[in-house]
Amino acid sequence: MVARKLALFLVCLLGMAVGSASAQSEARIRVVLPSIEHDENALKWLIEQSPSADLKKQWKKLKSDVINAFTQGVDLSKPIEVDIVFRKDDMAYEFRVPLAKLNGPDGFIEFMEGLGYKVKPVVPGVLTFFEIAEKGKKPVYLRFDKDYAWVSPLKAAVPPNPPAATGDMEPLLGLKKDVVADLKNDAEGLEGRRENFRELRKQFEALIKFHRNEDKNAFELRKLALTQQLDEAERFVVESETFQVNWITSISEASPTGRGEISLTALAGTDLLKSLQEFAVKPSYFANVQLHPAPLVVGKLTFPLDALRVQHVKDFYKAVRPTLETEIDARAGKTDAQKTATKQAMNKFLDMLDAGASLGVVDSFIDTHAVEPGKNVMVCGIRAADGKVADEIIKLLPAIKAEWQVKPHSEHGGVSIHELTVPKARLESFQRIFAGETALYVGTSKDAVWGAAGVDALKHLATAIDQVAQPAPEKVDPVVISYQVQVAKLVTLLEILQKEAPALNAPKTKEQIKEQKDIEKYRKLAQDAMGDCNSLLRGELRRTDNKIEGFLELNECVLRYIGSMIADGVKVTLQ
Repeated sequence: MVARKLALFLVCLLGMAVGSASAQSEARIRVVLPSIEHDENALKWLIEQSPSADLKKQWKKLKSDVINAFTQGVDLSKPIEVDIVFRKDDMAYEFRVPLAKLNGPDGFIEFMEGLGYKVKPVVPGVLTFFEIAEKGKKPVYLRFDKDYAWVSPLKAAVPPNPPAATGDMEPLLGLKKDVVADLKNDAEGLEGRRENFRELRKQFEALIKFHRNEDKNAFELRKLALTQQLDEAERFVVESETFQVNWITSISEASPTGRGEISLTALAGTDLLKSLQEFAVKPSYFANVQLHPAPLVVGKLTFPLDALRVQHVKDFYKAVRPTLETEIDARAGKTDAQKTATKQAMNKFLDMLDAGASLGVVDSFIDTHAVEPGKNVMVCGIRAADGKVADEIIKLLPAIKAEWQVKPHSEHGGVSIHELTVPKARLESFQRIFAGETALYVGTSKDAVWGAAGVDALKHLATAIDQVAQPAPEKVDPVVISYQVQVAKLVTLLEILQKEAPALNAPKTKEQIKEQKDIEKYRKLAQDAMGDCNSLLRGELRRTDNKIEGFLELNECVLRYIGSMIADGVKVTLQ
């Protein structure tokens, strides 16, 4: 229970932070909080926006059972920093924690001993320099100086006369955010950082163990996923020049908002820089498509795939095929003919995606908006190396499930349009967004695959096809990702994409029962928190010269939902 409470505390306060040093082989991420007190206020506000009294009261439980319990001796009014250090033998944490009281009753050392740690002075009689050890684990060292505890697994990292702890925090504190995570690297330490990271990744790779009775293909897919994640992490941790993420919940404004920002630059001559320079070079295939200014969900994505990511994508598609085939074979209630058709469709779909990766870009858009009150329309599209492969997939749908009725509908601008009847199992969710509609449309051409649904769907689809046919703009849009979402509607829209419920007489596993209960719980939280308001989330990612910048912004309605989720998490964890 202690471990669970401490973990919850760390998550709620976003309590990680790090310091960077010049010309060193250790990559460091610094995450700085202005104070526990400051972030407490934002967290308290979020939870108390919850729609029910039961959820609102979870703040008092979190405050008393977790925050107060795990901040004994800590000065809640001063900044905190924790360094996450990437060394070849470990990913270590180095803390700078402001203390109101170190020794004696209600002091920090008493708190650590109460958690079961063995605490002893490194130098006999010097009660400001301690070795703190958890049974069976390596010790960490704590030195108290100038009102701050410096904590590190390396004794040498807590010098006898450390500088003021807040000295190198000040530039980040000056941003006036709830939390800032900051990484700075120099060119001189590049190869040292790379060597350290490659030694460190061996430890992560060693953690992937074959589970008893696990499908061999599933195991290989897990290994591949970790390898690819580590490849990406290595580039960002080792080759970034600057990488910063920050967040603020502005609760004092008339219309409270939450805003996160990200910025990234890369060191000269690195693969990461080459990757960034591929952004915003060519116009999107859908550059001329006009998105609705007041949407339910709109977005454009023009994300370049460099050589590493193209290979990652292709390796993933190759590895996932046998795993998916095994899952299809294991499906209950399906005939052999249905399973065969499903595998054929799956393989054709993966073939299409695999060929599309060679384009070197993920290029797509979606526009879902209200045509009139209660009447919505959706149009979307994705670039393809050969979109006509989708015709073969569509033909297989009735063999997969008889309720998928397919018929040729029309042709517009070189795009063949098929009409698909929505199966009964998905119709209720479908009509929550597209009231009264029973069909959706799929368009195929050599260059793209299209989708449309809702009122006047074919008219809106034709308009988008005509816009794409216009000459591409001369100036490339620097925005490579943009989106605006009504979160409450998105929750409903995602229901359409969920797996169909098993037959009523089919047995359910404990995991399926829990998953269904969780889905219903979060759906109700969304309805209660956002059902009567404008739940807006928006953001973008853009290239400016050799810098990538982006933001994510939530309005008060979405923050209310987030507060409900946090409160529910507190309730479940502390029950």
